[in-house]
Amino acid sequence: MSLPNGFLDELRSRICLSDVVGRKVQWDLRKSNQARGDMWAPCPFHQEKTASFHVDDNKGFYYCFGCQAKGDAIGFIKETENVNFIEAVEILASEVGLQMPEFDPKSKEKADRNKILLEIMEQSVNFFRLTLNSNQGKHALEYLKKRGLSSDAIERFEIGFAPADQTTLTQKLIDKGYDLDAIIETGMSVKSDESNRLYDRFRGRIMFPIRDSRGRCIAFGGRSLDPTARAKYLNSPETPLFDKGSNLYNLVSARSAVGRGEPLIVAEGYMDVIALDSGNFNGAIAPLGTAITEKQLQLMWRISPEPIIALDGDKAGLRAAYRLIDLSLPLLRTGKALRFSIMPEGKDPDDLIRNEGASVFKNLIDEAVPMVDLIWKRETEGKSFDSPERRAGLDKSLSDAIALIKDKNLKNHYRDALFQARRQFFGRQNAGTTEFKSNSRLMPQSDTKSSFLVAADEKTVSAQIRESTVIAVLMNFPELIEIFYDDLIMIDLASPDCDLILKELLKLDNGTKAEIKNELMEKIGGEKVEKLLSLSHLRVLPCLRIKGTIEMGQQTLREELAKINSERGLSAEVDEINNTPPEEWHERDFSRLGMANNAKQRTVSSVQEDTINYEQAQNGLNINREERLKLDEIRKTISFDKKKS
Repeated sequence: MSLPNGFLDELRSRICLSDVVGRKVQWDLRKSNQARGDMWAPCPFHQEKTASFHVDDNKGFYYCFGCQAKGDAIGFIKETENVNFIEAVEILASEVGLQMPEFDPKSKEKADRNKILLEIMEQSVNFFRLTLNSNQGKHALEYLKKRGLSSDAIERFEIGFAPADQTTLTQKLIDKGYDLDAIIETGMSVKSDESNRLYDRFRGRIMFPIRDSRGRCIAFGGRSLDPTARAKYLNSPETPLFDKGSNLYNLVSARSAVGRGEPLIVAEGYMDVIALDSGNFNGAIAPLGTAITEKQLQLMWRISPEPIIALDGDKAGLRAAYRLIDLSLPLLRTGKALRFSIMPEGKDPDDLIRNEGASVFKNLIDEAVPMVDLIWKRETEGKSFDSPERRAGLDKSLSDAIALIKDKNLKNHYRDALFQARRQFFGRQNAGTTEFKSNSRLMPQSDTKSSFLVAADEKTVSAQIRESTVIAVLMNFPELIEIFYDDLIMIDLASPDCDLILKELLKLDNGTKAEIKNELMEKIGGEKVEKLLSLSHLRVLPCLRIKGTIEMGQQTLREELAKINSERGLSAEVDEINNTPPEEWHERDFSRLGMANNAKQRTVSSVQEDTINYEQAQNGLNINREERLKLDEIRKTISFDKKKS
């Protein structure tokens, strides 16, 4: 589905990015400059106290120096509202009064049809709510009151009741002018195979509306009051509006609560969510009658980097947790984790809050364990390891679980944690071949360090090396400026000379390497440019040597920019903790610090992977291992003995 040329430009010209973002963040007015459209706030995409999220109204971009989230107004709406590109455009266009263009006939026909289906769903919501408060719904209302639901909760979650009569809702919808095919398409009515007549899908059930990320009713869940009913809970079928594996119950309200700093708690069902919300745990959601799917998991991570899975304390609850572990292991990344809170046996969140109070549940949430702990529990609980074969079996099961993790840095941390637990479990320090080992590497000799670095501390050295490398690569391959423009405009370099040169590079028109260098020397002086290009560490950079290619330069630039951003994110978290009195420290602060450190470590993983193909010479340079081996073979064939005549 394409948009006509110029439409997006017109839309962006009418949008003030800080107005769009301002609905989701609290601006730091001390750091922001409203007159210049330069705004700062704590990031809405990860939990932090400092204002590391930057919005530039003039450029129309946002960037977080903590988690590296970036984009424009459309991207911000996509991420925060969990909608696709066209839906984000529609939302913004409606806000600024811009008429959406007409799409192809099929797309327009589908949109018009969905609009009718959504109307039918809203009519059904109103009908069920009215019925609950009528004589027909009296016993259902009494049941809800006995379950501890207040009138406010019933109203807030729009709970209703479907009467036992077979055709009441269907007839109401027909009377309002909706055609039969549309009513059937929503799943609210079903056609009998035998008599070919219509009847209501939901009968004699308490009704829970299910709304999508935009707050539109797309389905229902119904709980039967008949103890002999074939199904205690019945959900809407798959429809053009509803994919049960891609939606979550109470999504909109939970997302807002998490934005206010509350944890995202994943419960099992509707009543659990409502009980949690009534107990002031407003960030509660639930899957829709099935085990959690990959799409639902990704949806949770868009809301919170570490959802807490609250499971019933029985065997079925643990089995659900173990299935979720297998699903999530390949998807784990830094900033995408899970914690688990196991309820006491025989209890669910609804029982616990009603019978023992919200404080008991809060303690369980505060004590939620990371997923690595549950993996260890799964592989060891109730098992005996009294033989080498059984211990070897444990090693294999742990290794198989670790192998599912695709993020290499995270995989190393899981390996370290699980085999450390193994060592402690068997009561010894050395776990033999299962011990996590790091590869030792020779350190560069001191004479390879550039002289300008001698007096600098390690942090300054790292920044100077990276920043001067970025500038040198851009000057050597000017074509990369356009490719990395969005990243480059977002950074301010610590070195004044490097920052000045970068700002001038971004202003220059396209040109050759020589033309770019000459223009820079004219504008800021040849001495500064030559001084930077003469730094000794640049002479050994592969992409800047005679056989360096633009592909090598692009890879180097990508790595250095990632390292700069990750180091700054870590530095910001360290500074925040250092500037916070110890009595105000919270576990979340150190969790964020750990996440920032993991992000930094991940950016150097490509360098660590190079040890597979490269070795480090005594002067600190990487040399190709295969070439080194070939050279060693050639040396073996060379003889320095004089031939006898």
